Amino acid sequence: MNAYTSESGLHRYIVITGAGSGIGKATAVRLLRDGFRVFGGAVSAGEAQGLQTEFGPSFTPLLIDVRDEQSLSEAASQVANVIGNNRLAGLLNIAGVIVNGPLVDLSAADFSNVLAVNLVGMHATTRAFLPLLGSDAHRAGAPGRVINMSSASGTRTMPFTGAYSASKFGVEALSTAMRLEFMPLGVKVVVIAPGLINTPMAAKIQGDLRKPSSLPVYDGPLRKFLEKTIAATEQGVALERVVQVIVDAVSSPQPKPRYEIHNDFFRDAVLMRLLPLRLRDAIVTRLLGLRLQGP
Repeated sequence: MNAYTSESGLHRYIVITGAGSGIGKATAVRLLRDGFRVFGGAVSAGEAQGLQTEFGPSFTPLLIDVRDEQSLSEAASQVANVIGNNRLAGLLNIAGVIVNGPLVDLSAADFSNVLAVNLVGMHATTRAFLPLLGSDAHRAGAPGRVINMSSASGTRTMPFTGAYSASKFGVEALSTAMRLEFMPLGVKVVVIAPGLINTPMAAKIQGDLRKPSSLPVYDGPLRKFLEKTIAATEQGVALERVVQVIVDAVSSPQPKPRYEIHNDFFRDAVLMRLLPLRLRDAIVTRLLGLRLQGP
């Protein structure tokens, strides 16, 4: 028996959404190495086949779209058929998308998609797999846990990050409701909120910020924000550090309800939370050159 099997020697099973890249893929690699049986969400048949070939027999790809309840229901049935009367040890809600740029250039469709994936999709995924996690007397093993990926943007908002930040503020609220409501089921809910990480999502952020705005007033501030984003990415949170926190949240007998992983603790946890709102706004607008345009 190791840390990833139950006292009866049963396998411990994990579902990870967004297993095709970034945090999700790195976490799958680590949990497979540590002896878990991993079910990983893939966005296409090609990605699913590639992951299966790369990871081997202890990995099972799930072709899912977190915006589609039918695909989630089918994936949950697929997992149930494999694990039999066992429980899932955990559901890792890692899948996410991002759109950055001025709000005046953000279409309702793009905004809706960010919310659909990052927030509503998290709810739909958890709802689909919850019966495999909870304290059902017919299933062996301890109740599993839900790990929800939030962000530093879930507690503070910067210009040009409105859609993503709104979705992550929603994740924080949703996770609180889950934590309280799932308590009678024995299911612990954990939030992980990292700062900027150098993953494919970071490249998407920088690409969005390079797009010209429909309003010239944002040209200078966007350039400054891009420069600061690139610098922050280069000094960002190490991917391995985030993965280790996820593993701790999965395997600890008493995980914290929330883990924050800061790029800069003083800036993120002190200045951006404790300074008066007007002073914070004044600092940010001055740094980026977001000034009122005269006639």
